[in-house]
Amino acid sequence: MENELKNNLEELSENDLEEVSGGKISFTKRPDRAGWIQHQVTANDTLIRIAKRYGIPNWRSIRDWNPHINHTTNMIRTGEWLWIKI
Repeated sequence: MENELKNNLEELSENDLEEVSGGKISFTKRPDRAGWIQHQVTANDTLIRIAKRYGIPNWRSIRDWNPHINHTTNMIRTGEWLWIKI
């Protein structure tokens, strides 16, 4: 399993790897949609933290761009992908 993970990480370009800290890896996919990226939620991510990371003034924008997020709980889960307008 360790070799499989190592091989998968080697296939990534520097643009795919956003942050490595404390053993956590955050990936950013670059979709074909111009002006948008996808962010993979990591442990301890919140909509507010993600908004700050990308310079988005209001975390509710991220919620509105991602209709799968429940507007009552605003809950996001580790591993899910969020659309971010840049």
